[in-house]
Amino acid sequence: MQKEQNVRWLLVVSVVLFIFTTGLLGVMELYPSSPYLRQYWSDVDNVFFYIHRINILFFVATITTATLYTTSFEKKDLMFKVSMYLFQISMILFFVTLLKLVFV
Repeated sequence: MQKEQNVRWLLVVSVVLFIFTTGLLGVMELYPSSPYLRQYWSDVDNVFFYIHRINILFFVATITTATLYTTSFEKKDLMFKVSMYLFQISMILFFVTLLKLVFV
């Protein structure tokens, strides 16, 4: 019962942060399409751009595995562990993305 509640909260937090990162942070992390704007785009901006995109993919993977756990798909113990690890990785990447907003 405790694992199911943990995964439900993990699912809720992941969905909210997925919407936050694709909506609010996605507007700030647009890749410059014109050559004029690209000259002001540094290597640090490139790194954070790809970290942000990878973070979105980890949120999608976390939501998928947590949903598979709640629907009792295949091995529940494996889905629980995978969703927890993916959630931890996505939180680390989310923290790194927020560090860019604070310090750069």
